[in-house]
Amino acid sequence: MKPPVIAPCLGVSDTQAAVEFYEKLGFTALSAGSDPDDDLRILLFAGEFALMVYRDEHLRSWLPVLKDTPVGAFGMFYLAVDDFDAYVERIRPLVTVQKDVTEHQGEKLFYFTDLDGYVIGVNQKQAR
Repeated sequence: MKPPVIAPCLGVSDTQAAVEFYEKLGFTALSAGSDPDDDLRILLFAGEFALMVYRDEHLRSWLPVLKDTPVGAFGMFYLAVDDFDAYVERIRPLVTVQKDVTEHQGEKLFYFTDLDGYVIGVNQKQAR
């Protein structure tokens, strides 16, 4: 697995619940280390690194500058998928839709929130 240039780590209220939510959407969760008391999880999508999730209290302890930051964020993350229509159809009943399928500059987009309020935008993977 090639490491990403930027690796998002989302503070979540319940790591296990977040992992179960993302697994329903087709992600795979891996433990980030060997410490059983550390609940940091790496999430893969289609075998590639996507993001990390970490219990909010642990993240705030790790980086005290985040102590007053609420779970959820202003902004969004994008998930590029191989088959946009099939993926959106599969996950629609599992998520809270924030903006249904729309088209912007010829690209289809679909936005939902996860259990902690993070906004995920789904788009079609582009050929490199």
